[in-house]
Amino acid sequence: MMTATTYETTDLYLGSFLKARNLCLLDVRREGRRTTFIFEDRPDRPALVREFYNDGVVRVNDFKNALQDLKAIVYNV
Repeated sequence: MMTATTYETTDLYLGSFLKARNLCLLDVRREGRRTTFIFEDRPDRPALVREFYNDGVVRVNDFKNALQDLKAIVYNV
């Protein structure tokens, strides 16, 4: 059985960008005040991260919805 590899970030905005670009959020880990978002990794994820840090484009509504979802998780976990 093959296990899925994961990608983790504590950056709310990067997490929102990745979620808006359809990376699957698998889990959230809370350590004190720090929240780690755990995504299912996929081959294009490194390119998406580079894109984020180089003014990547995503639909505004997709980003807004992803940001709201992750904020809700942060404040409710």
